[in-house]
Amino acid sequence: MQRITVTIDGKSYTVVADEDDNNVVRAAELVDKSIAETKQNTRLSSVDGAVLAALNIADMYFKAQRSSENLRAQIKSYAEECAGLRSEITRLKKNKGE
Repeated sequence: MQRITVTIDGKSYTVVADEDDNNVVRAAELVDKSIAETKQNTRLSSVDGAVLAALNIADMYFKAQRSSENLRAQIKSYAEECAGLRSEITRLKKNKGE
């Protein structure tokens, strides 16, 4: 366990994590940036900005998850097609040798 100090929305937080400190710093930077963008040109409180930033991050997460699932399905489809083509090649080689 390590302690990592990060700054989010102007406030310092000490995070205890098993993760690589780079992951924690990157996560804090994402949250800080999202809060800043959410509060930009508005008069949101820090809490409201944090809640809206959390919603934006959750939306990004779900979109990335959906995209990942689509890619997995596409890879599975390609793998099945490849296996079918390999079987066809093997069958054709056997027939040619007869």
